[in-house]
This record gives sequence, structure tokens and C-alpha cells, in this order.
Amino acid sequence: MQNFDNDYYNSSIYADILKNTNFIVPKLHMPYSKDFSLLSKEKKISGKIAANRICYQPMEGQDADENGDPSELTFQRYKTLSYGGAGIIWIEAVSILPEARSNKHQLMINEHNLDKYKRLAEISKETCFKNNGYEPIIILQLNHSGRYSKPDGKPHPIIAMENKYFYNPEFSYTLATDDYLNSLPQIFADKAILCESAGFDGIDIKCCHGYLYSELLSAYDRKGKYGGSFENRTRLLIDTFDICRNSIKRDTILSCRLNIYDGYNTPYSFGNDKNNLEKYDLSEPKLLIEKLYSHGLDLLNVTMGSPYVNPDVSRPYRPGIDKPKTNAINALYRLFSGAADIHHAFPKIPLVNTGVSGLCGKCAYAAAGMIEEDMTDFVGFGRMNFAYPNIARDILSNNYNEKKCCVACSGCSTLKKNGLLSGCIIRNEKYKEIYKEFAKK
Repeated sequence: MQNFDNDYYNSSIYADILKNTNFIVPKLHMPYSKDFSLLSKEKKISGKIAANRICYQPMEGQDADENGDPSELTFQRYKTLSYGGAGIIWIEAVSILPEARSNKHQLMINEHNLDKYKRLAEISKETCFKNNGYEPIIILQLNHSGRYSKPDGKPHPIIAMENKYFYNPEFSYTLATDDYLNSLPQIFADKAILCESAGFDGIDIKCCHGYLYSELLSAYDRKGKYGGSFENRTRLLIDTFDICRNSIKRDTILSCRLNIYDGYNTPYSFGNDKNNLEKYDLSEPKLLIEKLYSHGLDLLNVTMGSPYVNPDVSRPYRPGIDKPKTNAINALYRLFSGAADIHHAFPKIPLVNTGVSGLCGKCAYAAAGMIEEDMTDFVGFGRMNFAYPNIARDILSNNYNEKKCCVACSGCSTLKKNGLLSGCIIRNEKYKEIYKEFAKK
């Protein structure tokens, strides 16, 4: 086992931090191994077998049509990803309701477009099997965008509570009533049944990054059955798990992408150390995970922060691009160590971590090191999927190329934030041109 202290700090883009900022960079231990075979090990999840330890995380391409149907570009993206050979492909956020869409080109599944989602599942499985000799486990993420709903391209927030720290007087909002929240578990279950019938291996109830279910976890001041106490703040997620678990087959994976640390500099922040908001306190997240496991959780995907509030927490990026508010090394260490803490606390729950794309060309060595040191079950690549969709295939065949990696420029996030087709602006000419046209305005 090798430490990044010598190799990583001196060779990666994060050396820029040492040269160009006033940050004090501690010599934090980062996992490191050159034994890529560690990532080729199979792992069982609820009766299904993941062929390797690499997960392609959900990344929205914003290329559905206005009805939520996947377009030909959507199909091509997932065909490309499936060729890439990851053991798990986590389909991007799919809205459960028209008013819950994050943008007017977000995917949205219903009875009328079910055949297209069947085709999406079929293409993904067939492409991977034909080119890699195995089918990926495919998880489809269901979401309500809540505070970040923009169904027609303009903000129409549906909020869990009035939060003066996130309030924008430019936009009116709808406060989700208890009656409205009461209706959501059945809607999630209905969509889960559709996903199952379309051929997906599992369903993710998205509870991260400040979307509705995630926001409720910190709704300390909300009145009624969904706010205040820990039991109330977690009630909607648990109720949704119960009805989904009872609506789908037992071998269909029920998962959750969960914020274990919001990292907001406000009183409304789940998983924060109240004495030091730069640090996490996993007491409540662990209580929640224990409850989820007892209510049917099969697979856990942990993350932190919000792309809308503190993107440097969830996807640390290159200095000088978006002027990160926090030291990228510290942020990455927090992501990895937080996931490892959860993994060690719940060894029976298969776990996917996140953030490794922030290590750019060194990500594969860190990924292997994470498996070697038992920090996670699966290493999750997000932005890297846009930049280097063949990364899993290349790692597993010893053809890994550092020069093809994501450079953590945050360009794909800029496209998403502005409602544009989203992809890598460095490695993909299509998205490079989209970004150039956007930058001219």
C-alpha cells in the first residue's frame, strides 16, 4: 500500500493548491494501490451479482424530450456508458411528477413511455454483455426535486420548510403541505413498479443534495408530522421505503442515495457537527441507515453537500475554476472517510462511495486503494463518466489512461446549472461547442 503523501501531492493538479492559494494542506492519508485487479472482484447485492466494484454514478444529461421520454441522445449516452463496463450503472434522476422536474428536459417515467424505458434497460444490458461478457446491475433513481424544481426551465420551488438562508425573493414558492407529502410514497411505489417492469434491477429513492426528501431530514422547524423530531423528519423516507418494498419483488434492489452530511453553514444541516460545520457528525445518519435497513434497504450510495449550495463539498474541483470555498484535499478526504465510517458501521449493507473523480488522473489508484483498505464495496465515478466513459473497461483490462480522465473543471455542472445539454466540455466536441456558445452570451 502506498500513500498519496509523496506520489499524489507532487504529481496531481492539486499541487496548484500548494502553489497558488493560502490553504494549509495537511498530509492526509489517501488510499493508493496499483493493483487494479482488486476492482474486478464480484459482489452480491440482493441475489444479483455485480461483475466488478466500479459504479457509474447518476449524472443528468438533460436530453429527454418535454414529456420526459429518453431521446436518441439519451439512448446513445447509456449505450456508451454500458460499453464502458461498470458493474453498476446508476441511471440519472428520473422525476416522479411533472411539477417535480429539475428542468424541462429531465427524464420522467409513466405508463405512456414505459416501452422507451424498457428499451433503455435492454440497450444498456445488451451492450455491456456483448462487449464485456456480463450484464451490469442497473439502478434507476427516482426523485422529487422539491426546492430545486424547474419544470418549465424557471424555478418553481416546492419546499419542505421556510429557510431564510436559501430564500430567493425573486421566486415565489409552494410550501409542501402534509397532505401533499402524504401522497408521495404511493407515487414513488407506482413508479417503482414501472421501473421493475421495464427491466431495471433496482430503484433508488433519492434523498440527497437538498432535494425534497433530503431537505426534510433537516426540517427541524417544520410543524406537523414531517418536522421537528428525528422520527418526524425521517418519516416520509421510511414510509416510502415501506410501500415500495411491499410493491416490488424481493429480489428487486431497493436503494437510497443519501446525504450523510449537508455541510451548510446554517442551522438546517443534516449530519453536521454543530460545533464545527466543516466536520460531520454521523450520529443521525447512522440511526437513519439502521432504520432503512430494517425497512428493506438493499444498497446504499452515500454523498455529501449540494450542487446548488456548496458544490465544493460534494464534487471538489480544480483551483481557479470556480474559486472553491474549501480545500479540495480536505473535501475529498471528508467524502472518503465519511463513507468508510458508514461502511464499517454497516458491513452487511453494500455501499457505494463518491468523489473519486476529483482525483483526476490518479482516481484509479485511489479506487483500488479504497477496495484494498476496505473503505467501501463499490467506488462511484460521476463526472468521470462524461469525460472517460470507458474508464471501468480500461482499468479492468490494464489499459487505463490518465490523460483521458476528468480534469475536475466543473464545466459539465455549469451546463446543467444553466439548463443545457450536459456532458464533458473537455473530452467531447459536442458539449465543448455547447459550452462555447453559452460562454459567448
